Amino acid sequence: MNPAMEQMARRAKTDAAFRQKLLDTRSQTDPLAAFCRCAQAEGYDLTIGDIISDGEEYSCNQLKSTNGGGVTPYAYFDDPYEMFFVELEYYQKTQQQP
Repeated sequence: MNPAMEQMARRAKTDAAFRQKLLDTRSQTDPLAAFCRCAQAEGYDLTIGDIISDGEEYSCNQLKSTNGGGVTPYAYFDDPYEMFFVELEYYQKTQQQP
């Protein structure tokens, strides 16, 4: 995951207001752009390009590390943006349980 997103995830676990701001971006017309604007407003250097390239870069590095080189690219790669929210929503859900 992008270093800025890792820092944001750590902060969101202890800062409920920040966590809610991030979760609220999901309901915007362009959630990815809203997420990046929120991150930048909070001092994190994060762009849409950073997020999109992270999953692709990981996938490419995995192929290069395969013994003899991977010859068949993956049909898809993990989406760090979606994985960020899976973690955040799971954390919020577990924190609200009695």
